[in-house]
Amino acid sequence: MKTTTAKIIWTMTDEAPMLASYSLLPIIQAYTQGTGISVESRDISLAGRILSAFPEKLNEDQQVPDELSVLAELTQDPAANIIKLPNISASIPQLKAAIAELKSQGFDIPEYPESPQNETETEIKKRYANNTINATNATNGSC
Repeated sequence: MKTTTAKIIWTMTDEAPMLASYSLLPIIQAYTQGTGISVESRDISLAGRILSAFPEKLNEDQQVPDELSVLAELTQDPAANIIKLPNISASIPQLKAAIAELKSQGFDIPEYPESPQNETETEIKKRYANNTINATNATNGSC
């Protein structure tokens, strides 16, 4: 008979919720220590969501998985245990600031096209639009 280890998925977010996450995560880890329950973290921060949207633009070591999509699928599993603290619904200015910060760190991601002039820019804007929605909506299927 196959035995599976129970696990809790912990989401890493941005800004103020990240502070709460870093405060609460050690408590969860302490409670689960020795129980056979593993605690895994998944990055659904705005930066992580942006990077996962453009894997073809990044070096292999810069690529990150689309954890939001993984979590959305996982919510369909009745055995799933996901602790997700609130995270931001990014406004366009926040999105642009995050893009600029990532570019300054060497990530070759496209600029946000305010007014797409061609099919390529329209596709880029569409990918970025997925990062301006609240991650809760993305994981519960309401987007």
